[in-house]
Amino acid sequence: MSILPSFFLRGFAPLRFHGISPAMTSVTCAYCGLPFKAGRVQPGRPVYCCTGCAVASRVPVDAKGDFPVNAALVSALVVGFVFFNQLLFWGLATLLAAEGRVEAAEKCLLVSWTAAGATWLALAAGFARNRPVRVGDVAVACATFALGVFGWTWTSPACAAAANGLLLLWSVRGLLRKKTVRKPDVTV
Repeated sequence: MSILPSFFLRGFAPLRFHGISPAMTSVTCAYCGLPFKAGRVQPGRPVYCCTGCAVASRVPVDAKGDFPVNAALVSALVVGFVFFNQLLFWGLATLLAAEGRVEAAEKCLLVSWTAAGATWLALAAGFARNRPVRVGDVAVACATFALGVFGWTWTSPACAAAANGLLLLWSVRGLLRKKTVRKPDVTV
């Protein structure tokens, strides 16, 4: 019996009750070279240890080491920009509230919460697009969502910032602990 509805698990490793789990296969990340175990591997399709490695593999590098602009690079930069603005407007709201400018602080908090939701949705969409092969990826996405909802319920922007920061770090963990040096793609 599945914990989550089948429409949610499409592309995810199956989750089961009573310790029944799919056969785990030892694989190596196609981008960073780190070994890990995956529950669902399709032959002939590259497997990545995290969303960061999957995105980085789609950013071509020419012989000079330059990065041409493409959709993967732009989307990664936009997520970073929105997360930065979440933190910026939260800090600005804190400063405005300390000065007694409550109405302006509330507007900044609204922008911060909107950026928090947009950041989490963009990161979750990246997870779904790259079809995580680890149950841990789904668990971290669900846990950070719960932390964000807790923050919203208790009006704590710190929880939303922590949730998005954790999800962002989890998404790029392969890049942070890269084992092998990847040869640059030669594009003509």
